[in-house]
Amino acid sequence: MLNSIRKLFRRTVASKRDEFQALFAQAPFGVVMVDPQIGVMFSVNGHFAKLMGTSEAHLRDVPWATVACSVSPSGETDAHGFTHPISAADARVHRLLRADDVQVFVEVSALATFPDRQGHAVCVLMVKDISEQVLAEEQLRVSEQRLRLLTDSARDVVWTMSPLGQATYVSPAVLQLRGITPSEAMAQTIDETLTPDSRDAVIRYFFEVATAVQQGVTPPQFRSELEYWRRDGSKFWTEVLAFPVMGANGALVEILGVTRDISQRRLYEDSLLEAREMAEKSNAAKTEFLAHISHEIRTPMTAILSLTELVLNTPLSESQQSLLNKSKSAGRLLLGIINDILDLSKLDNGKLELANAPFDVNDVLQQVSDLVSETCAIKGLRYDVEMAQDVCPYRIGDSQRLAQALLNLVGNAVKFTEQGHVRVWVRRLSDPGQAEQLRFEVQDTGIGLAPALRAKVFEGFVQGDNAQTRAHGGTGLGLSICKRLAQQMGGDVGVTSQEGQGSTFWFTVQMPVGPSVPSAHLKSASAQTKEMPRQVQGVHILLVEDNLSMQGVLKQLLELAGARVDLAENGQVAIQMIDDVRYDLVLMDMQMPILGGLDATQIIRQKPAHQDLPIVALTARGFIEDRDRCAEAGMNDYLMKPFEYKDLIAVLQRNIPSWSVEA
Repeated sequence: MLNSIRKLFRRTVASKRDEFQALFAQAPFGVVMVDPQIGVMFSVNGHFAKLMGTSEAHLRDVPWATVACSVSPSGETDAHGFTHPISAADARVHRLLRADDVQVFVEVSALATFPDRQGHAVCVLMVKDISEQVLAEEQLRVSEQRLRLLTDSARDVVWTMSPLGQATYVSPAVLQLRGITPSEAMAQTIDETLTPDSRDAVIRYFFEVATAVQQGVTPPQFRSELEYWRRDGSKFWTEVLAFPVMGANGALVEILGVTRDISQRRLYEDSLLEAREMAEKSNAAKTEFLAHISHEIRTPMTAILSLTELVLNTPLSESQQSLLNKSKSAGRLLLGIINDILDLSKLDNGKLELANAPFDVNDVLQQVSDLVSETCAIKGLRYDVEMAQDVCPYRIGDSQRLAQALLNLVGNAVKFTEQGHVRVWVRRLSDPGQAEQLRFEVQDTGIGLAPALRAKVFEGFVQGDNAQTRAHGGTGLGLSICKRLAQQMGGDVGVTSQEGQGSTFWFTVQMPVGPSVPSAHLKSASAQTKEMPRQVQGVHILLVEDNLSMQGVLKQLLELAGARVDLAENGQVAIQMIDDVRYDLVLMDMQMPILGGLDATQIIRQKPAHQDLPIVALTARGFIEDRDRCAEAGMNDYLMKPFEYKDLIAVLQRNIPSWSVEA
């Protein structure tokens, strides 16, 4: 019986040994049998031999310590290797030296320990190649060290924050930035870190991140300027950029951020803002000063020009008419200088608005010709105008500003030319059907320009330095205004000149082709003169004006046109008179004592009976905002001083109801 049991046991053991040998040979990892007492390998499988780059036979009876070194978690090696007894709990990372001197990293663990046939203990080791994993971990460690070195040496503060808003890392630059250590920064609350407004901005961002995570979408980045606290209680501005770091499962791992000190930039921006505000205040003061000067000059200028107009309509000798015409021309010249200064101020402040209406370029050319023809005749200059045949004269734009720019060039040419000619050419620069550019050229045979002056002739207040140039007078603003007008109309300016032989000034404007319009010069001047006075015959007008000279002059002009005129010296008196008398139209000065024209108009418009009463502003201020204020107050039209008789009649024609005029 006992012999039977022994035979069965031997067969079972032999069977298990055969199974083990098969597993040993076919295992997908290295298997090594080691004598744990002396650390010698007495059997290895093919996978381990391949890992070591040699044959199984070469590895038999080789001490384990000659091919392997244990690696501690800190990366240090253990020189003892497996020279000490091994238990089944052993599992270590080893560095193996292959036959070709290449190192590989393996994870070694004891699978089992059992006795051999002679009863000696045998340790079976499982050897897994983890070289790629170790290499990846090493690269990650180096990368982290490199990143930490960069963040530790960067001037910007690099930080990380947990999903709960707790700081997990702050770079050493925080000491320079805020005067606190990284550990102190990580221990601070958000209230100790940021000012209230900045704190609220960060809290809002965390809510956005939390909402995005809940919805399964990528949270947004954060970029903002935040105000931090320093240790000493002072505040400073930073630019903060933050990125949410997401895990593979879509969960928020952390928030990585960079904080940069921008306090110097903010100081610079604040100084720029302060300088801009000061410049705006300065411009406003300049505008107000110019408006005041404009009022003080235009009011008496209106009286001078209007009185001259009245006297010219009386019987005069030829000598008297000549003297009065010269006086009128001098007044217009002074008015032109005032307008130049005001226009320059408007252009500087960006307040010059351009009209956008259809017009005929021929009318502009004729208007300029009318203004310079007399001077050309007196000086004996030939004045020619030529428009290329391919130029369509019908355009859309601001005809008055176009005429102003052209008149500046033509006026200068006539002024600085003593003999010869002045020629005006109009050419087309772009293809038909597009928003075409027109080029206006003015050629003269005058004194020309020195090379040094040509480079700066379009700057403001620039004139020639020689006595001949100074003898012609002027403010030096005309060409500067011409340049800015051309640029505002989509073009530019330029000049070619030779000293002593004349100049050619040019400017371009961009104006689309428009519909045909009737020429403004089809109606004769005599016909206009006959019609204008009749248009206000019998009309009852209230003139509200505090200046006694203006009262007298305007009253005579209006009565010359056939109107009946009542006078009021301020807005308060005007309101009472309007309540008592039915007027066809009110001429209202804007600037008066007791009650000005704007306030008076607003009060008048509040009364239902006066909603449709035409009120025309009389003003010596020449700015766009004044016209806007008049419209907002309820005025129907706007007449700027000084004005000529025809301008006064024209504004009356536009605003007097047809039923108010006597047949």
